[in-house]
Amino acid sequence: MSSSSSMTPFNRGHHTTKRFNNAGRLKMATHYPVMTTPITPCSDINNNNNNNNNANNTGAVFAHYEHGHSDSLLEILNDLRLSRQLCDVTIVVDQREYPCHKNVLAAASPYFRAMFTTSEMSESSQPAVTLNGIDPDAMSELIEYAYTSEITICENNVQSLLSAANLLMMQPVRDACSSFFERFLDETNAIGINCFAELHGTQELTKKAKRFVLKKFSQVAQQDEWLHVPAQKIVEFIKEDDLRVASEDEVFEACLRWLNHAPEQRKTDFHSILQYIRLAFISPYVLMDKVATCKIVQEDAICRELLHEALQFHLLVDRRSEMSTTNSRFKPRTCSELTETLVFLGGEDERVVVRGVEIYNPERDEWKKLCCLPYAVSKHAIVSSGASTLYLCGGDFPNGRPSSEVWKYEQKLDTWIQLSDMLTPRSELGLALIDGYIYACGGTNGEVRLNTIERYSIADNKWTLVASMQIGMTSPACCSVNGYLYITGGAVLEEGDAIDLVMRFDPRKVEWSADVAPMRIARSGSTAVVLRRKIYVCGGLQSNTENTNLAEVYDPTTNQWQFIAPMREHRYRPGAAVVNEKIYVCGGQDEQPGKYHESVECYSVENDQWTIITELICGRSFLACAMLLLKWSDILWDHVCEGETNSLPDIN
Repeated sequence: MSSSSSMTPFNRGHHTTKRFNNAGRLKMATHYPVMTTPITPCSDINNNNNNNNNANNTGAVFAHYEHGHSDSLLEILNDLRLSRQLCDVTIVVDQREYPCHKNVLAAASPYFRAMFTTSEMSESSQPAVTLNGIDPDAMSELIEYAYTSEITICENNVQSLLSAANLLMMQPVRDACSSFFERFLDETNAIGINCFAELHGTQELTKKAKRFVLKKFSQVAQQDEWLHVPAQKIVEFIKEDDLRVASEDEVFEACLRWLNHAPEQRKTDFHSILQYIRLAFISPYVLMDKVATCKIVQEDAICRELLHEALQFHLLVDRRSEMSTTNSRFKPRTCSELTETLVFLGGEDERVVVRGVEIYNPERDEWKKLCCLPYAVSKHAIVSSGASTLYLCGGDFPNGRPSSEVWKYEQKLDTWIQLSDMLTPRSELGLALIDGYIYACGGTNGEVRLNTIERYSIADNKWTLVASMQIGMTSPACCSVNGYLYITGGAVLEEGDAIDLVMRFDPRKVEWSADVAPMRIARSGSTAVVLRRKIYVCGGLQSNTENTNLAEVYDPTTNQWQFIAPMREHRYRPGAAVVNEKIYVCGGQDEQPGKYHESVECYSVENDQWTIITELICGRSFLACAMLLLKWSDILWDHVCEGETNSLPDIN
């Protein structure tokens, strides 16, 4: 319906206009000429009666079918109804009487069929049946339809017709009314149609009207209809990921407009709405100038907590990945086109070191490439800041010498920028990001296993030595939870013994915790990720002899480790990251010598199950993996760079 007609399910006393005179004309039958069809003559039609009726069973036989017979019957029955002849029931609606034939009503309406054929129902034998809750004009139209198979649907009667057809279970009329609503759906009436269709259980129309609201939300929220929507209906719309808006600012502005229309009556419901606004993606200026200054937000404890939560997301950039795995409010809407992707950097097999950077989109099952690394690298580590920037630290140069270099991937420029070097060259190190600082833990400088921890200030572009571990180690798995640095496992001593030790460091107090439970098994060269504030450690070398597929999870609140389902493959020195609340583990060396995995497997916490979903371009270990949030359409299909791999140096 165009906005000029303003058709809406709410009764506003509209008048029928000429353009609706033929709208929704529903004709259910067509007249055809009478035909007879010749059939091949038969000499013996009925073998059982051959002796008695032989004279009658010879000659030509014709089957006669009159196409207009059913129409003629209905026409005659309707004439009988109009003249009140042979009617056996009277339908009474709002003191208006409609003489009818039970057979016709029962054929057109399952409601009447059940009423007239069920002996337990008193109406089955009554000469008059009174119906409540139906518009008398709609009842008249539906009776007319039952006898003629035609009904006229227009703006003035569509609501009452759908309501009555829904009660009487007359599905063709119900579908026709739904089609009428769909045809004239627009910004001024979409919410009302959605509410009306939902009230009458018209699921397909309900869905289509809702999809319209989500797609045209910016325009719909500007209409007067928006101001009268109940709070629970607003929640139903704004909680959807596929709500289409230019920015989250629009969502807050629309909800604020709704609130200000009747603030005293609606202020107690506003926190239930605010929790579905993605405050983390509102611009900082709107967050401070409008959300924080809103009187109702200031006075409501839940609203204040939601505001505080959003401010944390804006300020604590390094914790965004951790926060996004615990709360859907920290997930961007699909309209933003931002996609959580897996990035794979470097690594090696027995022959080459990789320079390329692969990127995988799990939702689309597609691969692309980012700008290549400055040089082929292995035994390095990376972290993702704010899910938009990558930091690469250390590793081995192509000649096998440990590196102290640090590089940042700048997504907007699609390039790598060199930052200040670490204080010490580190290969096979652990890396974690906490509150604006990158912590480089252990590793080797090419001569000894390091026990030092240094950290990098992103703001100052400067490294500082901050602590020492109990023992020097290589290949630890590091991560951060709730502002603590966790270091799990690693290889120690000259023999490279795997350990089950778990260390926790508090950067604020610059102290170690002594009571952290060890892992269930000793392992080095494993990988650690954080999902829903729990630490998952996967793969590695177990007891110095066996590459393992075992995985376990640590809950900091209970200080306990427990095994989860083992991976599909044994993986030593794999990469891992969390994307869309699932754990992805890739590559790594198999338990068979010389075998490097290409496969990427995915773990579902809900199902406690691993599934192999895709493959890397080439199998390798010592690769690094991270989650990167980006616009998939902005990434080139393929980056071509010279020397994507370098041969490993001859260690002999």
